Amino acid sequence: MEQQNLSQLAQNSDEIDLVDLLRKLWIKRKFILTATGIFLLIGLFVALFSPVSYTASCTVVPQSGENKTGGLSGVAAMMGVNLGTAMMSEGTLSPHIYPEIVKSVPFTREIMQTPIVTKRSNGKAITLYEYYANRQYQDRNVLGSIKKYTLGLPGVLLASLRKKNPVEETAFFTDSVTVYSLNEEEKKVYEAIQGALQVSVNPKEGYVSLSYSFPEAQPAAEVTDNLYRTLEKYVATFKSEKLEDNLQFVEESYETARKDFLQAQSHLTAFQDANRGLATATARSTEMRLQSEFNIAFSVYSELAKQREQARIAVKENQTILTLVNPAVVPHEKSAPRRSIILIGFFFLGIATAFGWVQGKPYVQKIFKEIEQN
Repeated sequence: MEQQNLSQLAQNSDEIDLVDLLRKLWIKRKFILTATGIFLLIGLFVALFSPVSYTASCTVVPQSGENKTGGLSGVAAMMGVNLGTAMMSEGTLSPHIYPEIVKSVPFTREIMQTPIVTKRSNGKAITLYEYYANRQYQDRNVLGSIKKYTLGLPGVLLASLRKKNPVEETAFFTDSVTVYSLNEEEKKVYEAIQGALQVSVNPKEGYVSLSYSFPEAQPAAEVTDNLYRTLEKYVATFKSEKLEDNLQFVEESYETARKDFLQAQSHLTAFQDANRGLATATARSTEMRLQSEFNIAFSVYSELAKQREQARIAVKENQTILTLVNPAVVPHEKSAPRRSIILIGFFFLGIATAFGWVQGKPYVQKIFKEIEQN
């Protein structure tokens, strides 16, 4: 009986609180509507003046070579050499490394030289670097300017006080450590390009997506296509270097195995010529040992001879490294700004802010009142 009374009291208390909450909101309805309207106006301003962006994308499938070095790995294991996973896949670079290649300074510098034609270039072909470096080719960004001279004003002041020292970056593909130097303008262009491109690897499905966002549709597709071609060139260069290293290793191992084989053959034939009768057990045991050494040397020599021919063929072959399954297409629809989502987001943000203020204002006033009394 007591539990039923307690549950009824708790239920009545919840109903009273809900009624009290609705009453407060109804009393403050004008404030809530005004705050929501202000947020909607801000959202409308953001939606209308946000920079327009088009995103073009393409899909490629990395071609990983079949494992043709199984025999070589067995021979190398006999010789105490570990070829590693890169050799086992014929020097094909893992797709998980592609994002790091795209982030590298040498790669981005090549993308900077992509020729494009924009509305403000008046039909003249300019490079992507010129577009980001010169404001005359860019549309005015109202929101960016407001943000720069309000929230970003401390950063602007600090940047003006700093000395413009070059920024050092290391290259990705180098035989030795090479240092690249970027000045402030190149660094700004580098960051703009890196912020506009995206590389996503899908290991489950086995494909890689490349995309680039730009204020105009045609240049977005052109830069995306150049991203694919430049990435293919880097991966092909890496594979070519690995195949050359593989061939050199096989050639050296082949020459060593050939010498060992000829030496074992010479020892065996010399012993057999000197011991034709094989009258003693010692002589037979020695012949068996020499014959075993000869067989092993011949197996290694034969296998390396095959692998040398395969390595030579692999170097001469011109295989496609990245297969383009979905080429870059000029986008017809804007990828940003999504005006409807911006308006909906600011609408709910306005309601949440107004409700929170109505509910939290009494508690805030109470806290300040207690502070004043103390």
